[in-house]
Order: sequence, then structure tokens, then C-alpha cells
Amino acid sequence: MSKLSERIPALCGFVLLLVIEIIIGKSAHGFIRAYVGDVLVIPLIYCFVRIFYVRPAAWLPAAVGGLGILAEILQYFDLCGLLGIPRGSLLGILLGSSADLADIVCYSAGTLLIYAAEWCFGKVFEPTHRKEE
Repeated sequence: MSKLSERIPALCGFVLLLVIEIIIGKSAHGFIRAYVGDVLVIPLIYCFVRIFYVRPAAWLPAAVGGLGILAEILQYFDLCGLLGIPRGSLLGILLGSSADLADIVCYSAGTLLIYAAEWCFGKVFEPTHRKEE
């Protein structure tokens, strides 16, 4: 198990992005609410996963971005309707009810943002490697 200090950057990133997403959801309108929130949701989920999975993994940003795109595809096929989940329920809200190609573009941009952050600040997100004695 890795040390807590290796998880702190991801935890801080998660909290910061969560606060930004809440502010966007509560008070933003137009372009910010429609697109910036969707771009930032993928890095938010990525930071959450990195709290628990600290090993470097080049595939992880793509997996998180793919999860967002999969959710959008499931919305296109009306998963809530197929499973009989009420749209106003918590699960119905989380799954979403309308597919939009712009959301896929935003999730892709969020994935690229993660790769750019890892490229620029990778030493912040990567755990320190210790030599085995």
C-alpha cells in the first residue's frame, strides 16, 4: 500500500475540481455550464480514481474518458427507459437522459486535458518509486 502523501495531489485535484463543478452547476450559464462543466468532469473522475490507484498508468486517462463516452452512448440508446429507471431518480440523473455529440467532444477534450497535465506535471501525480532493498 502506498503512503498517504502519494495520494494527496489527486485528492487536492479532486476537491478543487468538485468545488469548481458545484459552482458551475449552481451559478454558471451558457457556454460555461454547457461545455466547461462537461470538459472538467473527466479530470474530476480521473483525480478520484487516482486517489485509490496511484501507480502510473498511461491507459488510465483514456479509460476514464472512454467511460464518459460510454455513458453518452448509453444515453443515446435510452438506458433509463430500457431499464425502467425514472428520469427524476438519483440513478436516472446520474445516467442522464439525452445524448449529445457535443458532450463526446467535451469528454474527449477533458481526456486530452488530463494527458497534458500528466505531461506537464507528471511528477506531481506519479508516486515516488523506491528501490527495493
